[in-house]
Amino acid sequence: MTKRLLTMAVMCTGLLFTACEDEDKSALTEKESAAVEDQSVTEAYFNGAGELSTTAYNTPSDGQIGGRSKATITLTVSGDTRFNGAKVTLETAANNSALNPQGKITIDFGTGQTDPRGDVRKGKIIVTYRGIRFIPGSVTETTFEGFEQNGVKIEGKRTNTTTSLTSGNAGVTIKFTVVDVNGKATFSDGTFVTRSAEHSHTILLTSSPDKNMWTVEGTASGDTREKVKYVFAISRPLVFKGSCALAGIALPAEGAALFTVGTVPITLNYGDAGAPCDDKVEVTVNGVKQEITVNG
Repeated sequence: MTKRLLTMAVMCTGLLFTACEDEDKSALTEKESAAVEDQSVTEAYFNGAGELSTTAYNTPSDGQIGGRSKATITLTVSGDTRFNGAKVTLETAANNSALNPQGKITIDFGTGQTDPRGDVRKGKIIVTYRGIRFIPGSVTETTFEGFEQNGVKIEGKRTNTTTSLTSGNAGVTIKFTVVDVNGKATFSDGTFVTRSAEHSHTILLTSSPDKNMWTVEGTASGDTREKVKYVFAISRPLVFKGSCALAGIALPAEGAALFTVGTVPITLNYGDAGAPCDDKVEVTVNGVKQEITVNG
């Protein structure tokens, strides 16, 4: 099967689902369809913010991030239009050193910045770091201050711990363990999705943001907006592509997951290996398949 059928994060506009129903029956109930939508939005925005954090962390030179006394400088993130209008600053800690860099990077979208694809971000993403950048054992912690994307407020803490670093012709490949705690996505009507997750991430960083690639494995869980327990277990690694993110598609281009809402298992297929970016996902419930389109 080609990628006629869908999403994850890390990176879209309103994201309202419309179902192309079977002529005879729909695979999903209204509440199940809403739960799929909310989960996709939540995963996409958390992982999108995580990707922005890593991109900002990769921006300063070694001399800027380590080996200087406490200071604050302004950074320019090149080639990634999602940062348009944002103020990005690096503040090194008082005990910063070349062998043990410490400090924080703040991505401040202020009262609202709109990127070329129409996504609106406001508030701050804060990245606290320690250790030599991307060397195994180095750690970043991402938190939020009033951060929203397209009206969805994101809260919680993401901790990335580097486990390996390799270089090749295509770029630098970095592996992390990723733990999300106290995650919360609050929608405009005040209802919210809660989220905790343990993942492994592999990112290919290149000299061109549109060629970056992010692969995610693991499990997330929490409560839906209807306060029903859910588990989102990735069954085939989710692949996010920089070219998709810069085109305004926050969902994964490839991968599959089992999304269990209460006691109902829903299979989500985002696309096979090598699939291009699109806004569709194939869902299967009780043997009935349905294609869902994410309007971005």
